[in-house]
This record gives sequence, structure tokens and C-alpha cells, in this order.
Amino acid sequence: MGYIRKVTGANEKLVLITRLHGIYLFMAFFWFAAIAGLGFFLEYMLWHYAGSKIFTYELDLWFITFNQEHTPIPWMFTLAGFAVFWPLFTTYISTEVGLTDRRIIHKKGLVMIEVQQVELEDIRGEQVHHGWLGWLFGYGRIHFDCRFIDDVYLPAIRDPYRLVKAVHTARMRHDDIPYTRDDLDGDIIRIDEERIKAFKAREKLKRMARKTRRDFNAAENAGY
Repeated sequence: MGYIRKVTGANEKLVLITRLHGIYLFMAFFWFAAIAGLGFFLEYMLWHYAGSKIFTYELDLWFITFNQEHTPIPWMFTLAGFAVFWPLFTTYISTEVGLTDRRIIHKKGLVMIEVQQVELEDIRGEQVHHGWLGWLFGYGRIHFDCRFIDDVYLPAIRDPYRLVKAVHTARMRHDDIPYTRDDLDGDIIRIDEERIKAFKAREKLKRMARKTRRDFNAAENAGY
């Protein structure tokens, strides 16, 4: 059972739970592989071009031996890559965003858990931020403008407009919030327009990528 399901009160209804977009997992493995691979590449280049100038040494540890052919460089870069990998990976697997009929709950942290929550009646507006990768892969970060308390910034989630719509619908059904059906309809139209804009931007980026790939293949076939 997820954390948010556990902390949902008996007098409130859980509407939606979402997790982070897979871009966090992709970036975690990408940077780990890139940084570790750079270490092995540097060791190869060092031995290939300056091997004869490296002084002879041998260092025996309980699990590995370092010498002029097998330096600590790949291990150092691998550890650096893991230092980048682990925060992204744990953020991906431990973060939850939940919506009930009373509040938004943002839980993060694997061992040291932090919870940020905001009552629906304190929300005054929202903004969805995409960025180039967000446009391309369909994720966005949400900024909720709140009164009396600090604003809420949610990390990159898939289809952020689904959550935004659900928030407005929950606000309309909230007894203590002066938010009518007409207000909801107007906001839904605005949200759909933003979603269509995001879809068009994503399709444009995909067309540009396909055109670049075709041009590259054509130049390669022409012998350039």
C-alpha cells in the first residue's frame, strides 16, 4: 500500500495518485553510464598514449589490484556516476503525489520522509512548466499558487493536465470553496487549450527529429 493511501483521513476521499515521469529513471541510468564510461575511456586513452611513461606500481586491495594497466580511474568515475544515479533513482521510486477531495499531498523521501500538503481552498492558481524534454516526452512540473502558505512545486509527472483538471473538479465539489460549475467549465477550456498547445509542440519536435534523421540518412547515402 502506498504512503498516501495510509495517511488519507477517514473523512476524505482519495481522488487520484500519480508518480513521477520515467525521465528521472532514464536520466539516472544515463548519467551513471556516461560518467562510468568516461572513466573507462580515460583509462584506455591514458594507457594507450602514455602507458610507457607511467611509473610501475602495484596496489593490492582485498578485492582488486591496481597497477599501471588497471588504474583507480574507472572506479572513481563509477562512484561519481553512482552519486548522481542514486538521488535520481530514489526520487523516482519514493515520490508520490496524491489528490483527495480536501487536499493535495506531495510525499518524497525513501527513509527520511517529507510530506508537503495544501488544502484545496488555499489554491489560487496553477502553472505547468514543460521545457524542451517535457514537450517532447509529455511531462510537466506544476506550480500551485497558494495563499497564506508557501507555494507548492510538484516535480515532473506524466500528463500534468490530468491532475490539474482533477484539482479544479475537486474544488468545484468542495462545500467551502466559492467555485461554481461555470468557473470549472471556463478553467477546463483553458486547460484543454494548454494541453493541445503542448501536444502540437510535441508533434512539431517529433517532425523536426524525423526530418533531421532523413536529412542525415540522405547525406550518408550520398557519400558526404
